[in-house]
Amino acid sequence: MRVVFVLLILALLAKDATPLGDRFVLRALSEGIALLAGCAWIVTSGARGVTWRHAILGLYIVALVCAIPQAASPLYVILQILALVAIVLFSFAFLDAATRDPRLPVHAARTMLVALSVVCIASLMLRYWNPGLTYEQTFEGPRFRGLFSKPAMMGAAAGLLLGLSLFVTWNWRMRVIALAASLPCLFLTGSRTFWAAAVASMGVAALRYVRWRWVYLPAGALLIVVAVYAGIVANIDMRLTSQQQEKIFRLDSVESFSGRTVIWTQALQRYGEHPWLGFGFTAGGMALDDRSRSGVLVEASPQSPSRGAVTLHNGYLQALLDSGGVGAALYVAVIISALGCFLLYDRHKQYAAEFYCLIFLAIANLGETVIFGAAVLHGVWFWYLSVLALTIPSMTQRAPLPEDQDSGMQTTMEIHGSEPHVPAHPSAMRRFPLGQFRETRS
Repeated sequence: MRVVFVLLILALLAKDATPLGDRFVLRALSEGIALLAGCAWIVTSGARGVTWRHAILGLYIVALVCAIPQAASPLYVILQILALVAIVLFSFAFLDAATRDPRLPVHAARTMLVALSVVCIASLMLRYWNPGLTYEQTFEGPRFRGLFSKPAMMGAAAGLLLGLSLFVTWNWRMRVIALAASLPCLFLTGSRTFWAAAVASMGVAALRYVRWRWVYLPAGALLIVVAVYAGIVANIDMRLTSQQQEKIFRLDSVESFSGRTVIWTQALQRYGEHPWLGFGFTAGGMALDDRSRSGVLVEASPQSPSRGAVTLHNGYLQALLDSGGVGAALYVAVIISALGCFLLYDRHKQYAAEFYCLIFLAIANLGETVIFGAAVLHGVWFWYLSVLALTIPSMTQRAPLPEDQDSGMQTTMEIHGSEPHVPAHPSAMRRFPLGQFRETRS
């Protein structure tokens, strides 16, 4: 399972960040293997571990299937639903394997940290060698996109990496490198959406998971101020016109949210055509296509991405057009249920990094469609996190890891006193390094 997970992450990153040919080939290979692994798990285990809490995911997928007949391109929608099913089934299989090897969720988070660190570092190096390849010209001026095709993808990757570097338990050198790579990338994108999501997510995660939260929060705020100031100083050397320099903070686009309000208004006007089940999973963008209005279907092809992949810069509005009122309600219910499970059932505070990522994606989804099918890495990561969160209540007591057995008898100091105490659960020390005096290494 660990190998399949790594293959899935690498294939999705290679699809989005490298010119390796047809993007559908890598996606089909990785998600096809994930689907086979999920089906094999159903056959061998009989869907062990699935409870009534997972019914919300099943109902959402059923709502997507019911919308297929009214989609403009049914085959395209079917393939997108199949990809989502593949990721969900593989997540179930992966977490079922975690009952026998409790280190798997830790390795999953570390894999994400390493993969995103490599992409962010490579993006910064390419910006130094050839800035023209890492910027996209928009009506607001140049936007940093790094190795990705869009600045939003770079912003999502950098925002996720920021939280993973802070909350994933690992060697501190690896986390410092990841932190140093994430902050400049996040700044250079110029995305207010991802900055706001990252700051809010760090605050919420700190209140939930950090023992020294009243030290951590001011330190995090200072780190952000320093990063912004350093980014401004670094941008002085960029060869930009005075007009472009005035748009670093894009203050002239605040009123219309960079034109998003126009798109949202048009989308809501078209929502009434299919209010219950929508235009088809990931095909809501067709609602704004003049050719679809006239009855001309816009089919997906390997050479040109489907018009159905056009996003509405708001994941919740995208869900409303994709799957109608029924599907959108279930979509929001999945997010709320996942967050609730982290808050209510993660009693040993093992999943700080995963909680940050889920909060970050849910907030960023208001300004960018980051939770959008299972085509890109951050979308796949969200569905894995949702399955993980809904599975936490039914997880049995896991055995401590080898490093926990070595350190389980080590004592830590309470934040409000000097008397040592033994942790109530060994994994609490393993999974969250910011609430203790030393970091557990593997």
